Amino acid sequence: MGDKNSPEIRFPGFSGKWEQMKLGEVVEIKDSARISNTLWVSKGVPYLRSSDLANDEIVGELFISDETYQSYKDKTGAPEKDDLLFTSGGKVGVTYHKIDDKPVYVQGGSILYAKTSKSNKLSGIYLKAFFSSPMMTKYIEGASTGLTIKHFTLKPANAAPIPIPSLKEQNKIGEFFKQIDDIIAFHQQELSILEQTKQGFLQKMFPKEGESVPEVRFPGFTGEWERRKMGEILKVNSGRDYKHLQQGNIPVYGTGGYMLSVNDKLSDEDAIGIGRKGTIDNPQLLKAPFWTVDTLFYMTTKGKNDLLFCYSLANKIHWKKYDESTGVPSLSKNSIDKISISIPTLEEQMKIGNFFKQLDDTIALHQRELDALKETKKAFLQKMFV
Repeated sequence: MGDKNSPEIRFPGFSGKWEQMKLGEVVEIKDSARISNTLWVSKGVPYLRSSDLANDEIVGELFISDETYQSYKDKTGAPEKDDLLFTSGGKVGVTYHKIDDKPVYVQGGSILYAKTSKSNKLSGIYLKAFFSSPMMTKYIEGASTGLTIKHFTLKPANAAPIPIPSLKEQNKIGEFFKQIDDIIAFHQQELSILEQTKQGFLQKMFPKEGESVPEVRFPGFTGEWERRKMGEILKVNSGRDYKHLQQGNIPVYGTGGYMLSVNDKLSDEDAIGIGRKGTIDNPQLLKAPFWTVDTLFYMTTKGKNDLLFCYSLANKIHWKKYDESTGVPSLSKNSIDKISISIPTLEEQMKIGNFFKQLDDTIALHQRELDALKETKKAFLQKMFV
């Protein structure tokens, strides 16, 4: 176990106390100028604002010419390879470690950058990891000013406390967290691809507007799908207040998902939850027994219809189109009942429902893995910094 001047977890071969310093003592932190939109061009050197840094990548679409960049760089300087950029306005503390020589310019008052490329005491890869640590995130939160739009300015940035081990140990720590970040990014990309794949199948495995057969179909199924009204295949039931109930093991669901557990139920039948008020475009598959609050309808199947198919159908419907309010989004039983849909035979419904269930299960598994990785990173961040 480490003392207050060394971390709880450490790589083998490293010992001794870490030096407690202020960020401005070990690296120069720089601001830049704001460049008028009259000088923005369609392509050239990226001109970055705080909203242009996300998940350690540049997502901006603003550019300045090489001539403008050179002119402003001569006046104020510009980020170089191994410098760490961090947002100082809006969502503060988002970082970008510049690992190449490509020129960029950052908007003054929106992004600051630490000249780790010129520091002999601090590496950019370590500083990036440190920015995610509980110590630094808590400091940024307390040192930021502004009620609606936050600002983390040069003065508090320079005063930020930072533990300094040797450069060799810094790089070990930085590389370790970079590997975790790369794995998280990979899983996030896989999850995004799966979610896009699901959306693609939802478009192709249900008939398009005005058509009676889908573009993609399981082998052995032919014939047109039947036009029906939603009220013919699903019964819309109302949720109720739960505050009179005791604690128990029956889940209560609201428009945002699971809320708590109580000792009574509204349904013994699996159902589809859809918002009556507020979030009306987030269908949920509800496993009985359950209770739903009064802002969440629950829909049960009528006749010989497959619930998993109906849930996939609910994910395809553009619910906001049926919003009846002028303020908070709202749905009524009547508007849901009247929605025109197409359905195949029960056998084909079951095939489609099971297909999307497997896809949803895979997405849920990837989400759990991603959440577990983020928790692992969080735990290491707590134990690997003083």
